Amino acid sequence: MSNTSTKVALVAACVAIAGIGAYWHYSPYLAIKQMRTAAEQKDADTFNAHVDYPRLRESFKGQVAAMMTERMASAGSSSGGLEGLGAALGLALINPLIDAMVRPEMVMHSMQEGKFKPLPGISKEPTNANTSEPAKEPKWEYERKGSDKLIAYAVDPEGKEDARIGVVFERSGFANWKLTEIRLPAK
Repeated sequence: MSNTSTKVALVAACVAIAGIGAYWHYSPYLAIKQMRTAAEQKDADTFNAHVDYPRLRESFKGQVAAMMTERMASAGSSSGGLEGLGAALGLALINPLIDAMVRPEMVMHSMQEGKFKPLPGISKEPTNANTSEPAKEPKWEYERKGSDKLIAYAVDPEGKEDARIGVVFERSGFANWKLTEIRLPAK
């Protein structure tokens, strides 16, 4: 092998390694883009390929249970125990409620809106469908936690910091990313 062909092979190998490294680094952003495109096109199969629904449901169950436990603790004996009884009953209903809520259409809607709430028509809040104003697409900020976790925060266009959700992606394999958690806004 000549000196020139060795240099060409070395440059080609370096370019290939740099390309693979760049793909590995930017793969979570590509996965998010694919999910958002699938949500807009209502392509559930492509969207679902990037979601770990069992882990997502467990995440919600833990967050809701923590909120209910906090309410039970704060209710104490100030309401004669009725509020605590209601919260305890709510804790018993968490699992079936979360299982019913965390469905592909609900998760796709939260990715489009940057909020986790019932679909339009189910919610009692007015939606942009009743007005001539187009829906505002959320802006996303990204925070990388090591090499295997990325958190995308939906930034509220009105600037309410406590109203943003966090969407957590974890690496599954070389460059495959899965949505594993949606962090509800602090209230």
